[in-house]
Parts: sequence; C-alpha cells; structure tokens
Amino acid sequence: MENWHFNLTLIPSIAFVLTSANRMALGLTDEINVRLSVNLEAYRDILPLKIKQLRRLSISIILMYISLALLVINALIGAIYFISAPYDRILMVVAITVFLIAIIYKIQFSYHAFTIRQKQFNFFKNQ
Repeated sequence: MENWHFNLTLIPSIAFVLTSANRMALGLTDEINVRLSVNLEAYRDILPLKIKQLRRLSISIILMYISLALLVINALIGAIYFISAPYDRILMVVAITVFLIAIIYKIQFSYHAFTIRQKQFNFFKNQ
C-alpha cells in the first residue's frame, strides 16, 4: 500500500474523534452559558474549572485539525509524486505526533472532568 493511501485511511478515524471532541465542546459551552452562568454564586468555584476544561478541549480540537490537515496535504502531494519517501514519512510522523498530543489533551480533559463533576456533586450534596 502506498503511503498516500495509508494517510487517507487514517482520515476517517481522526474525523470521528474530532466530531466527538466538537460535540463535547458544544456541550461544555452550553453548560457554561446556560446552567452555570444562571447561578454564578453557586458555581463560583466550578465555573473557572469548566472554562479551563473548555480551553483544554479547544486546544485538542485545534491539534486534531492540524493533524488532519497534515495527513491530507501528505496524501495529496504523495499522490502526485511531489514528495520523496523520507519526507513523506517525516510529514506522516509529524501528523501522527500532533494527533497524539491532541489525545493527551483529551485525556487531561477527561481526568479533570471527573474531578469537576465530583466537586459539583459534593457541592449539591452538602446544600
């Protein structure tokens, strides 16, 4: 299998994870705008944490878009034989590395999401 075919096979997987991250960002934005902003006093400790979460998720999404763009560019220039094999591999490794960094941000997001939910639960349990 030629490298540019391989790059094309990675694109749907990245797009699926990217769609999931975008939905998470929309849900978090909705939660910040609708639920948390209505009662600022009750959520004054949690709101900054949620905004940090949105930042982590946004960085992850940006990195996934960059990774996706690099794979598409690599597939395109590889398909027209405009790039030699060593540079083709370098570009593919860079794209996958950027995606790995995005996944690390999503792991951080998920970990912190759990602790924030615990704080929310404890806050309402103690009221």
